[in-house]
Amino acid sequence: MNNGEDQRSFIRALRERGLGGLAVVYLAVGFGLIEAMEIAAPRLQLPASSVDLVLAAVLFAFPLALSLRWITEGRNSVTAVHPIGPAVSLVAITILSGWLGVRALMPSDARAGDVPLVVLMDSHHPARVYDEETLAANATNADVLSDVLLDLPIRRQRESISPEWRRDEEILQFDPDLIVIHYSGFRLEDGSGPRERLRLLISFFTDTDTQFLIYSRTIGVMLQNNMESLLVDLEAENPGLLERVSVFGLDDYGARSWLSPLTTNPLKLRVKQMLNLP
Repeated sequence: MNNGEDQRSFIRALRERGLGGLAVVYLAVGFGLIEAMEIAAPRLQLPASSVDLVLAAVLFAFPLALSLRWITEGRNSVTAVHPIGPAVSLVAITILSGWLGVRALMPSDARAGDVPLVVLMDSHHPARVYDEETLAANATNADVLSDVLLDLPIRRQRESISPEWRRDEEILQFDPDLIVIHYSGFRLEDGSGPRERLRLLISFFTDTDTQFLIYSRTIGVMLQNNMESLLVDLEAENPGLLERVSVFGLDDYGARSWLSPLTTNPLKLRVKQMLNLP
């Protein structure tokens, strides 16, 4: 056989064994599982690295899945194939998948360089979710905002919070550049209770450069006054802290929704300004 015939035989063998369809299904299921883990991990209070482990497992197992399919379906294939083509292809796929898998397991700061980390925090409680469509999808405001900021050169991490949430130290270890958080994200189910839990979270970051963007369905001036009252003692102990805490009142923009460009466009602009993004 010449090279052209070898290539055609290899392509026919791939079709007979259904490797193209297997690859599509495998990647769709694998990355669907990763997306599900991104949503479930914060709610289950699993470490953020659990998502990286799932991603690495999906990548490492990809060449194995293709190899098993090639071998098992090869018994029924009628096309003769020169072994060079499959061997070279498998080696190339294994190297690429292995490299990506190793990258997924690397510490985020080692693989991300200077790309800012933005942590998006909010509650799954129905009273905290702004839009009916978001609620119907069993998502949070943080999930919506993550999509809003998708095209910015940042790393995004979603974190589901509640009155029982206790992952301050873990978030501190991530050394985020910006935390975007719902003013009422820690409130009790009936909406009562002080917002001291928000103050406690911010207190963990007094010795860092992390910035905070606090949002609420109110006007910005009122929200700013509330935050200054909440943090008055922290500001006295750590002068300049309030300079790192900004507010975003949705009522200033005419729509109490995160599905409206009236609010999402100004929010994205605010994030870019706070992170000095082009």
